Amino acid sequence: MSIPTGTSPEAGGSFAFCAWHEGYDRTARLVRLPEDQGTGPCGPSGKFACASCRHAYDLVPVADQS
Repeated sequence: MSIPTGTSPEAGGSFAFCAWHEGYDRTARLVRLPEDQGTGPCGPSGKFACASCRHAYDLVPVADQS
């Protein structure tokens, strides 16, 4: 018996801060790498965008860029 997980294709993102609408979202994905690739004390940080902002601003997640 399979148990539905209730996840959607967008659920592969992460709970992160969307830099475009300036709020947290579960569909956020990394779309911009940091200028400085150094790790620093908190690790690398780039810009994340949620699904609706990626669609509105034609943003492509880093993982999907060629």
